[in-house]
Formats: sequence, structure tokens, C-alpha cells
Amino acid sequence: MSNNDFDKGWLKVEGFLNRGTANIMYAHVLLAKRRLEIVQENTEYMDLFVDKKYHEKLWGTFDDDQVVGEYSKYGDLIFETLLLGKREELSEITQINLVPQYSYYRLYTEGSELVKHKDRKSCEISVSLCLGFNSHYNWPLCFEDRDGKEISVNLEPGDMVIYKGFELTHWRNPFKGKNHAQVFLHYNDLHGRYGDTKYDGRKGLGLPLLPQLIKRQHDE
Repeated sequence: MSNNDFDKGWLKVEGFLNRGTANIMYAHVLLAKRRLEIVQENTEYMDLFVDKKYHEKLWGTFDDDQVVGEYSKYGDLIFETLLLGKREELSEITQINLVPQYSYYRLYTEGSELVKHKDRKSCEISVSLCLGFNSHYNWPLCFEDRDGKEISVNLEPGDMVIYKGFELTHWRNPFKGKNHAQVFLHYNDLHGRYGDTKYDGRKGLGLPLLPQLIKRQHDE
């Protein structure tokens, strides 16, 4: 890849993960979702939690801020490891010295829609990595480039697109399959406006966001 490949603000990379690894991570997401469903449906498990409330920062949640009702998880250790382990490779691809911020995965189901948006300041440069899907078609991720042109990117399991999420509007139209698992790896430019922030303000990777950090992000 040339130094100019990322100049347009986004770049697709096929085979970023091999298919076997992507399949394992897809299964991990499906199992995590099913585990939380079982916990919520069975009182014998809920009784194990203080005040009969599970800790969503450790177990994931069905209260996703962007896609209501869908299962998602912030800072899963497997994907935080991927976030850190792929930093050098992604820095080479983008020709930018990347600072790891956080990982986030989501399992989309039929009817899911990701509305048009730009990312917050801890997501200057983001990876959207396809883990796997159960549907009759390849569900595209859409961008509006710097010239206002709409672009659709299709990803097979293991493929990813890296993009300037803080700058480019992106979205997904309503999903028509059974499920689709995607993980997001977020970074900042060390020499950019927000390069002095790492790990999304946390003390280390794999940790949840503390309430004061969440409030600060909403205020900015």
C-alpha cells in the first residue's frame, strides 16, 4: 500500500483476520449474547447479583445507545487485545502513529439500523471489522466521502474498513438477515488534536468507563 491509500479518509482491507479467527470471535459474540439472555430469563442466576442486577459493563447490554435493543459490549478483553495487538499494523497502513482507545462490538439482528452519524473524539480513526453473519446477503457499511458522494463497502468475515469516523458520516440501512456481528477498534492520532488521550480515559484496557468519564464525554 502506498502512503496515499488512506488520504481519502477510508480504506478497505481484505483478510485482516483469517477466516478461522473471525469464526471464533463470531462464536464468542453469539455465546455472550446467549449467556446474558439466560441470566436475565432465570431467577436462579439473577439471585447471584447484588440487588438482583447484573453488571452490564462486564456482561454486555441490550441497551445499546445507537441501535436500541441490540446486544453490545464495550471493552471486551479479547477485542481490547486485538485493539492493542493490531496497532502497529494499522499505523503502517494509515501512516499515522495510532493511540489505542477502546473496542466495542455489536450483534445486529433483523431490522437493525445504524443511523447516520459521526463518532466522538476518542474515535478519530476507527476500524469496522466483520466477524461473521447469518443472512442471505452481504450487508454494506455506507459512508459519505469528503466530496459528499455516498459509498457502500461490503465486508466478508475477517475483512475490515479503516476510516476517519470523527470526520466522515457513516451508517447502515435496515438489516434483513438473522444476525451480523461487527467489532469496532478505535484509535486517535498521536500527533492530532486528541493525541494526549489513551484508552478512552481509562487507567488500562479491558476496564469499563467510570461514570465521571461517561458524563465528561456527553458534555464535550
